[in-house]
Amino acid sequence: MDADSIKKILVIDLAFIGDVILATPTMRALKAHFPKARLTMLTVPLTAEVAEMNPYVDEVLVYDKRGKDEGFLGMWRMARRLAPMGFDLCVSMNFALRGAVVAWLAGIPHRLGYDAQHASFFLTMVASKEREGIKHETLNHLEVLRPLGIDDKKADASLTLDVPERAVETLEKKCAIHHIPDNDYLALCPIGSYVRKNLPLATAAHVVRHFSQRRAIFLIGSKSEAGQLEEIASLAGLPKNNVLAGALTLPELAAFLKKAACLVTVDTGPLHIAQAVGCRTVAVFGPTDPVVWGPRGKEDVVLYHQTECSPCWGKGKCEKRMICIEGTTARDIIKTVGR
Repeated sequence: MDADSIKKILVIDLAFIGDVILATPTMRALKAHFPKARLTMLTVPLTAEVAEMNPYVDEVLVYDKRGKDEGFLGMWRMARRLAPMGFDLCVSMNFALRGAVVAWLAGIPHRLGYDAQHASFFLTMVASKEREGIKHETLNHLEVLRPLGIDDKKADASLTLDVPERAVETLEKKCAIHHIPDNDYLALCPIGSYVRKNLPLATAAHVVRHFSQRRAIFLIGSKSEAGQLEEIASLAGLPKNNVLAGALTLPELAAFLKKAACLVTVDTGPLHIAQAVGCRTVAVFGPTDPVVWGPRGKEDVVLYHQTECSPCWGKGKCEKRMICIEGTTARDIIKTVGR
């Protein structure tokens, strides 16, 4: 494939916030290999704002696979939207069949993706779904580019997001409402995508109680997690105003974390946002593997009380009463964060 002949590239990534952020090195490598190409990213509605902060992405399109674009008819409609755009190359980042089928229906001539769920039938170039050992997910993502002749082992695997100026401006207004100082505050994200990732309630409350007597601390999470975060705040004697459950957009969260002194978090999206904006991170792991999903900054720390059954990735019945995540104590976190 002649790199100069590729003018428009579509990258399909219909996964979660963390996955889209961890695909940043893949976008960077594509831009370097096809310097004359315009790079468009197709995401789900939740992650569109994250993709828009990727400095290597020129345009973001939204695929509402659980809403108006649901099902096969939705795939067909999405493909009809893409067809006139004249993409030369499509890279499908996920193991699911959907991206490959949409690219095929859209008539994109060069289609690259994984040989998972029979997707290879719809692709012109196929990357192996088999991972070479246990390594960070950024490196796993880069492997999809091998059929293009891109050396993933030499690629820059660092993360970066460009925080838009409008998010900085709107955050300033919310800082006044929630009494967020200009700097030196802490953020705690204790809730993950499933319960085994969650920091125990008592542990989270102990950490908040300790630091709230010394510096400003804020609880972050989605709107659906407001009840849990408010319970932690209540136990710790933290004002409800310090609970930012759904209060910030994703770009505002990036701006918020960029100014924070430290983020204490479980394995979830804000961990990766913090990495991409240079926020020091203390990450508490339990059922997932920090080698794959953990932070990698020089000042970052992973707290991981590994047991013989972890990582279990949240599957099956937990026979150990979640001692993997509960093995990290509030004292461990407090000591690691420092004063």
